[in-house]
Amino acid sequence: MTDVSPPTAVAESPAVSASGMLRSNTLGLRHAIVISVAVMSPAASIFFNTIPQAGLAGAAIPLCYVIGFIVALLVANQYSELSRELPSSGSAYTFVTEGLGPRWGFLTGWIGLIAVALGAPYSFILMSANLQTLMYRWFGISLHWSVYFVAAIGIVFALCYLGIRQSLTIDLGFLAFEIGVCLLLAALVLFHVGGQGGLSAAPFNPASVPPGGDLTIGIVLAVLSFIGFETAATLGEETRNPHRNIPRAVFGSMIVVGLFYILMAYVATTGYGPGHMATGYANDPAPFDTISRKFSGGALAALIDLVGIFSFFSAALAIVNGGARILYSIGRDGLLPRWMAWTHPTRLTPAGAITALCTVGIVVGIGLGILLSPISAFAFLGTLDALFILLIYVLVNIACFRFFRRKRRAQFNWVRHGLLPLLGLLISAGIFTAAAISPGPAPLSFTPLVVGIWMALGLAVLVVMRGKFASN
Repeated sequence: MTDVSPPTAVAESPAVSASGMLRSNTLGLRHAIVISVAVMSPAASIFFNTIPQAGLAGAAIPLCYVIGFIVALLVANQYSELSRELPSSGSAYTFVTEGLGPRWGFLTGWIGLIAVALGAPYSFILMSANLQTLMYRWFGISLHWSVYFVAAIGIVFALCYLGIRQSLTIDLGFLAFEIGVCLLLAALVLFHVGGQGGLSAAPFNPASVPPGGDLTIGIVLAVLSFIGFETAATLGEETRNPHRNIPRAVFGSMIVVGLFYILMAYVATTGYGPGHMATGYANDPAPFDTISRKFSGGALAALIDLVGIFSFFSAALAIVNGGARILYSIGRDGLLPRWMAWTHPTRLTPAGAITALCTVGIVVGIGLGILLSPISAFAFLGTLDALFILLIYVLVNIACFRFFRRKRRAQFNWVRHGLLPLLGLLISAGIFTAAAISPGPAPLSFTPLVVGIWMALGLAVLVVMRGKFASN
């Protein structure tokens, strides 16, 4: 018999059931797409992730994003299928709870707890360092980057606290600006290079990889650039017709960002020069600034610099919104302190979880930024966050197969719920293994240790809290 019951792995805490509700039917399809696109921070990802890629793949960076796009779509299938059946602000936590049981659901929530806690400081720390440089260059204002960090996280807290629609409207504005400026640059580069007969399909050919390069790692970096597509699922309780709109948003955001990545990777390669990617581009701290100055001048370069700032800000805003809803769901189930599920009585925003994320963001971001330097802290937090999210992808892929096989047998499809989850599992596990085995020099070399310690703590907490779980 088909199980159509809602997630009830752990009894809802009576202390939060009265007021701990989100505002239902307040968001549309565009809002769900916006939050996923914003978390992927398309402009910032293409500006910065392509730098190490250039040293590995050279002029074949566009090929990396074509393959990475296809790979990411495999994982997106599982989120789309599960969100159609289980629209919930808990996202992966709810999916794994229903597919594998409450104990695995708790471990997913435990991993998600640190993943969402790292997201905001990861986005803000490089943004703040860049803003410090730009403010001094443009206006002669010399303030420590931590001042911009605290100000930015304060603004994010206020926007998230006020309401999801308001903050997503801000995100939409930033996204329109950053994508618009990038498309303007793309048009200038392609028109100029095309007018000289310099456009070709060579960047999509594996032969463009330089001697000693590594196309595989370049593809891995491209796949990691899509992390965040699943954030639309966290709006499952606030979106109209979530059974239809959330799956559409998952794939819609992937298509928008995937096409953007491929286009801008091609622009980067043709604009900088295919023969200079592995040597010049890979050692340029701001290659898109260089490209802008080459084809337009200082005005467009200044806009590109702003785009990088806005992209990080909009990502952090979306991360706090999405992450707070995951923490809210786990707190509502009694697996986190009850205040984590507290919502504002009139705005119906998860104020308790928002406060927690912003507080942790300030402590972690400023602490690591001062200890390691903003650039090193950015790399450390980004690598660590990616490892944790890849673990969540592994669990979601397994949960998708088991959920449809056991609880939705009439709907089970061997391609959508068997083959694709298997491929998604192998890819996610393979990328995690590769990143964990060779994370890079210190402090990146410590990321596998941090993952191991956090998982050991999660297992210990699971043993202590075993009485809270319903029988499986």
